[in-house]
Amino acid sequence: MRYTLDLNRIPLADYQTLLANQNLLPGRRLLHDGIDRHFQALSAEKIETLAQLKQRLSAPQKLAALAAATSISEEYLVLLKREIGSLEQKPVPLTAFPGLDESLLNLLRKQGIVTSKDVLERGEAASELFYLCDLARINGVGGVAARAFYEAGYRSVADVAAADAKEMLTRVSAVNAEHGYYKAKLGEKDMQFCIDFARLIERFS
Repeated sequence: MRYTLDLNRIPLADYQTLLANQNLLPGRRLLHDGIDRHFQALSAEKIETLAQLKQRLSAPQKLAALAAATSISEEYLVLLKREIGSLEQKPVPLTAFPGLDESLLNLLRKQGIVTSKDVLERGEAASELFYLCDLARINGVGGVAARAFYEAGYRSVADVAAADAKEMLTRVSAVNAEHGYYKAKLGEKDMQFCIDFARLIERFS
């Protein structure tokens, strides 16, 4: 199982759709402005995959050249570079998952298994911990959100990919209201982003 998305396999158009539907942080909401025009300009530069776009943004000189070629502002491209970087989900420490037995964590630590990536690569499949770590592959989902999803009945990336955003929000919010796993106020659009990202994982990891 590949832990992160394979950016070489993600068409630029698929990423545009994901970005357009994403509930962006305030500092990155500029990415929604003129998104159709900007991505058409990127496509005209023969950029077909997300990996190709990341490569064209990988250094200041390359980014400046792409801005000149597409008439997209460097400010926009810098934000786009940061947003693409956030797609490659980092491994989550096992200590970040609520409710795990300390003796289990100690046993796993002795085996060199200390992150979600370690579990997926070396752990026992179909265990609670395996499923929590699978959920943590979704962009923006850390240990507490994975636990809330799991207890709401979404026990894998596949479960999230098949979910309905409105129902998912209701179920996850009910779990969080009972246990207080996180303080953030999530909405239906946040659930839809998780669903869309889970579908990307299923297709491109």
